[in-house]
Amino acid sequence: MFGEERWPLWQPYGPRLLSPLLRARADVITAVNWHFGCSFWAVPPRRLRLTPRVAIPILHIEREWAGNPKYPRMLRDCDAAIVLTDAEREFVEARGGRSVSVSGAGVDPGRFQKRDGASIRARYGIGDRPVVGFMGRQDTLKGTPTLIESMHTVWKHSPDAMLLLAGQSAHREARVTQMIAELTPIDRARVILIDDFADADAPSIMDACDILTLPSVEDSFGMVMIEAWVCGRPVIGGDIASTRCIIDPGVDGWIVKPFDASDLAAKILDLLADPGKRASFGARGQKKVLDRYTWERVTDTWETTFQKVASGR
Repeated sequence: MFGEERWPLWQPYGPRLLSPLLRARADVITAVNWHFGCSFWAVPPRRLRLTPRVAIPILHIEREWAGNPKYPRMLRDCDAAIVLTDAEREFVEARGGRSVSVSGAGVDPGRFQKRDGASIRARYGIGDRPVVGFMGRQDTLKGTPTLIESMHTVWKHSPDAMLLLAGQSAHREARVTQMIAELTPIDRARVILIDDFADADAPSIMDACDILTLPSVEDSFGMVMIEAWVCGRPVIGGDIASTRCIIDPGVDGWIVKPFDASDLAAKILDLLADPGKRASFGARGQKKVLDRYTWERVTDTWETTFQKVASGR
């Protein structure tokens, strides 16, 4: 089902981690992102180690792999856990996790101070047309096909709207490539692809959008949503547990039904039609990020957890 017998061997260096970790002169050892099999070797049973462990599993709880039957044993053998959302906390606690803290994920607001959406709009000839943005891996689980499908309805009511898809070309699913190729010439002219951009350009690309959409059905924490909020942009996310922990619907964004292009189109049109709502959603989201999701806030939680575990509390 999960390939659980071979999962610890997915990375051939995994077993080689065991010996140095057992000898490590550390106060705490942490294993981050348990999708990868090497995490199994970083969390041996308690009887085989002296150094305490902190789990940072980053579980995509909507995905099948999060149910890996080896995780409950690993969680029980950790002295604490740090998770990204309350939904992940409940998931981890139900599987034996102890002393679970919710940190969220963070951004550096300073990285966005020099964002220049106007330069991106000028580069791609967008002008003042409304832009519906998507940034990330362009595949089915991230909701990109749903977004493209929804734009057919959006264009009927808002023909000037542009769809901006930004990401790595190697991470564009064949289905997405086909859907773009099958657009009419008029609709294809409304789609902007920004592929393989430099990391430094990301804040400006985000700033060029009027709305950020992430109708994903799999995220552990939708980082691009809080990055859009830093830019004062409203967000639309998929109705999954982790996203419900981040977006307050009708306050700083909207949540849409998974794989429902009609619902997504309705939420996009709602925001396109109301600049005041876009501004208020974006401002509230920006405040939320500055209050909860800066790296200073996140690392405070990490530091507190590590200190408690190291001191045996």
